[in-house]
Amino acid sequence: MSNPQIPLLPEYCSQVSTEQNLEEYPLFELKARRRGMKARVFERNIAGENGLSFNQVWKVMPSGEYGMPGPVDQDVYLAVLQLLQQRGGMPENGELRFSLYELRKVLRWTDDSGKAYKQIRDSLLRIATTSVQSKQAFYSAHEKQLITDTFTVWSVHFAEHEVGGAHVRERHVLRFHPIFIRNYIAQYLKGLDADFYWSLRSPLSKRLYRLVDLQRAGGISWKTDLFAVRDQVPLHYAYPSQIKRALQKTHEELENRGFLSGVEYEGKTGVLYSISHEFARRQKARELSGDPQEIFAIERLIREGLHGDVARDLVAHHGSERCLRYTDALESQRGIRSRAGWLRKAIEHGYELPDTLPVPDLLTDTPSSSLRTDGDNNHNEPVADPEHAPDDASETECLSPPVIDSHAQEVWAPLLAELSQQINAPSLRVWFEGTVPTAFEDSTLVVRVPNYFALEYIETRFGELMRRVLKEQVGPDAELLIQAPDGTSSVDCAPSSETST
Repeated sequence: MSNPQIPLLPEYCSQVSTEQNLEEYPLFELKARRRGMKARVFERNIAGENGLSFNQVWKVMPSGEYGMPGPVDQDVYLAVLQLLQQRGGMPENGELRFSLYELRKVLRWTDDSGKAYKQIRDSLLRIATTSVQSKQAFYSAHEKQLITDTFTVWSVHFAEHEVGGAHVRERHVLRFHPIFIRNYIAQYLKGLDADFYWSLRSPLSKRLYRLVDLQRAGGISWKTDLFAVRDQVPLHYAYPSQIKRALQKTHEELENRGFLSGVEYEGKTGVLYSISHEFARRQKARELSGDPQEIFAIERLIREGLHGDVARDLVAHHGSERCLRYTDALESQRGIRSRAGWLRKAIEHGYELPDTLPVPDLLTDTPSSSLRTDGDNNHNEPVADPEHAPDDASETECLSPPVIDSHAQEVWAPLLAELSQQINAPSLRVWFEGTVPTAFEDSTLVVRVPNYFALEYIETRFGELMRRVLKEQVGPDAELLIQAPDGTSSVDCAPSSETST
C-alpha cells in the first residue's frame, strides 16, 4: 500500500532516540514480497583480546500469522519511538498509551481510511509477535555486557469502545520489553534525525541511513565491506556486483538529500562512505563523545529529575563541565520551585552564579511545596530567575479570580482524568492547578490558566492531546479554548475531524 507523505515542514523538526542494537542489527525486510515465515540469521566473528575471537548470532524469528517485519513496519517502529519521545521519553513502567490516529500523524500518511489504520495495527502486531534471539550480540548497557537471550521488542494491547453512538474511543497500550526499557533508561541510544528519515522515499535508503549514521560514530566516514553491508541491511545477493547495483539508487538518494558526500569502492568488496560536512555539523551538537564524564553528568541530571533523553541532549549540546557546574550550584540556590526546571533553564541560558535570585511563585493558587518533588520529571517549569519571568507576572496577581462554570466543570473533570491516564508524568496535575473551566457553550470548552507561561506550556505540550480527548468524550464538533488572565488565548489548531479506528 502506498502512502503519499505530507511535505516536509520546519515545525516537524525533531530528533528521535533509538536503541543502538536495533540500529545495528537487521530486523526488517526491505521488500514486502520477501516477508516470509522463515527465520533470518545474522552471524559474525568478533576479534577479542589475546588473539581470541567470539561468535555473535542475531536470529529474527517471525510469527506464523504475520510473517517477517517489512518496510512499512520499519516506519511504524520509528513512529512509535518518535511518539514515545514526544511524550517525554521512556516511563518507568515502559508503557506507551496511544491511538492509531496519533501514529498515522507521526507517519505523515494522508490516507485516513480504515485500510491505513489496519496496516498500522498489523505492523504493531507483527513486531510484537516477532522474536529475536541473541547469542553474544545484544549489548546490555545495564549489565555492561553482551547477553544471550530471547525477547520481543514490545507487546501491544488493543482496546476500544463506543462513545456517543458510533464514535469509537481508543485505549491502546504498548509495553516495551524490560531489556529495551533498561537500555533506554541507561541511555544506550542513538540520536536519529527524524525529519531526514521521513524525507527519504526508499525503504533501503532509510535503513542504510540508520546503519551508516550509527557506524560512523560521530565521524565523517565509515569504511566497511560490501558483504557486511549486505548482511546488516539486509540484502539477498551473492556477488559484489549485484550488491553495488542494488545500492546504486540508494547511494544517489542519500547524496542528493545531503547525507552522503560520496561513496568509494576499494578493491573487490571494500566501500567507503563519506558523510556530508554540513550534515555532520548539524548533528554534532546532539552527539556524545563517549567520555566517562559525560555519562557521569547525564546520571547527575537524571537524579535531579530530568528525563534521560533531555539530560543526554543537554550534555551533548552544552558539555559535561557546564552541566555539572549548575548541578553543583543547585544546593546554594534559594527560592526555586523545581530543581529540574531550574537546572534545565540554567544550563540552556547560562545563568550567572552564584547570584541567581528567586522570584514570587508564578502559578497562582499553587503551593510551592507541590512543585518541589525529587521525582518531578517536568523540564519546562517556570524559572526562578527574574530575567526570564513573564512581563505580566505582577499584573496577573491583581486580576480577579475566575469563576467556575458548573456545566464546563462537568466536561473538564473527565477530560483531566483521561489526561492523567494517558500521560505518565508526575507533574501533570501541577500544571493544571489553578486551571478553571469558565464556560461551555456551542460545544466549545473554555478554560482559564493562571498566567501566560502556563498557557504557552499547556498549549504546546498538551493542546493537541486535550483536543483529541475532548472530541472523543463530547463529540467531533467539540473545541477547546485556553485563556490567560489577560484574555490572551490559544489558537484552536485541532483537526477538523479525528476518526479513530
